[in-house]
Amino acid sequence: MDSSCSGKSSVPSGIEKTFQLFAKTDNHAVVPVLVDALDSPYSDVRELALSALLEQRHAVAQRALVDRWKRFTPVQRSWIELSGISLEIALRELIHSGDSEKFNLGLEILNQVPEFELIPTLAMIVRDQGNTFRDSAGSTLVNLAATLRKKLRSEGIQANVESVRNRAIDSLGDCIRDYEHHESLPILEAFLVLVTRENQLLREAWNNAKHPAHAAIIRFLRHSSRPEIIDLVLSSLTDMHPAAPVLQIIGMRHDPAFMSELTSRAQGTLNDTVRRNLSKLQRVAWAEEHCHVLEKLNGLQQAAAVHMAMATSLGSDRLYDLLVMIAKSEDANGRLAAMEELASYVDPQTNELILGAIRDPNSAVRAEALRQLRPRGIPGAIKLLLQHLDSPQLIVQDTVRKALAEFNFPRYVAAFDKMSPDARRNSGRLVRGIDVNTQRLLAEELNSDAAYRRLRALRMIEIMENHVDMEADLIKALQHEDHFLRAESAKLLGHCSSSTAVKALRSAMLDRNVRVRENAEESLRKIAGNKSVPPVDSLAPVDPQVTS
Repeated sequence: MDSSCSGKSSVPSGIEKTFQLFAKTDNHAVVPVLVDALDSPYSDVRELALSALLEQRHAVAQRALVDRWKRFTPVQRSWIELSGISLEIALRELIHSGDSEKFNLGLEILNQVPEFELIPTLAMIVRDQGNTFRDSAGSTLVNLAATLRKKLRSEGIQANVESVRNRAIDSLGDCIRDYEHHESLPILEAFLVLVTRENQLLREAWNNAKHPAHAAIIRFLRHSSRPEIIDLVLSSLTDMHPAAPVLQIIGMRHDPAFMSELTSRAQGTLNDTVRRNLSKLQRVAWAEEHCHVLEKLNGLQQAAAVHMAMATSLGSDRLYDLLVMIAKSEDANGRLAAMEELASYVDPQTNELILGAIRDPNSAVRAEALRQLRPRGIPGAIKLLLQHLDSPQLIVQDTVRKALAEFNFPRYVAAFDKMSPDARRNSGRLVRGIDVNTQRLLAEELNSDAAYRRLRALRMIEIMENHVDMEADLIKALQHEDHFLRAESAKLLGHCSSSTAVKALRSAMLDRNVRVRENAEESLRKIAGNKSVPPVDSLAPVDPQVTS
């Protein structure tokens, strides 16, 4: 770094190389030299010495760092924190010194450079009711536990870190077994931050109301906003054999921090274990008297809360107000979830709510409302559905088609011969709009080996007014060996006006069958608006074959 910019005095390159060698050597004789250099009047030398000293693991190096902690800049302290150097020996000496100033310095450093091996040491101080440093040590103990838990989360399970955690839990567990003699809340909190639901001592304490720490643990689980403790509570949802007192807390808590985490975890499909555990809840404050807390959540969280509430044992009547409230949410995800759950409520009030949702600005909500129209027996449901058949949103189109699924081509074909003319016309036009397979299936009928099926297909095209969609198939039929099929196809092509249809009809005017030629000419006149059609002779040579 340029000294003119940094305000530091320059250091000869030879000295820099010397410090680099000191950093790499295993010879502890360099430690005193580096310690002395920490007090150099030159800032560059002090920083080089600090950098080299951080590579040493000697107790003398540790003591030198903690003794000068107050003199280090925030940047230099962050170097120490990030270096990975252990200060355990020096910090342990400060904590056991009995000197108030040294003890507080030890805690200050511990809060920035965590030494997790000191958790048992702090726990022994905190459990000692006669120790004057008990309160300050308790705060640091909890912070250390939380930092260790974060380290496990961010770096994953590592054998060395996990062993440190296990030792910390064991030492805290010993204190909890003696809880009635010290009643230290920091020890309980640190234990809950580090432990998992599988811990045997924890399960004994929260299951047994007579355990000395039971009441205090339940209070923590009910009121603590620490993410680690909220995580511990929520882990009961996926527990095959959850503790009843802890499971009940999930229904009792309604604070924002807890609700945000609960509803973030429960998004998507609830698995069987979660559903089974939710079904054990007969009181859910956030779904009843405190349901307005859900209005502060985002839409996905609201949706999760709705589906979770419906999985409890509250009963549909007690949840109706919740669903109505969320159905009016500003977020579409919440509204959609409420609409889905309202499907089981069939009454005039809910029907009005569903009818109003047909005009919802969100297509998924509109689709859900449309899906429920017919099951509810709402008058005019089919008409309302048909009004949305041409919606630009595919989800709405698909929902309408599914809601009118009985209007499909196979059923229409099966019933065609027994229908009255009006029924054929009305049902056929519905089938054409609803069943997306209509065109393909009509083409199959038109190409059938059975003559009656081919002719029936032609009648259907006319009744459905499906001429344009079937144009390519009708043109193809002009080449069929069945002259009646050719003639009727030529007739139906009169409803098409494309250049391809006109060209095919002109070719059909050369057909060997007179009826085909007549129908082709009539269709061309219709397309041309009764204008004259060029004579056949001018189009192509006449086929000399005998008329069939």
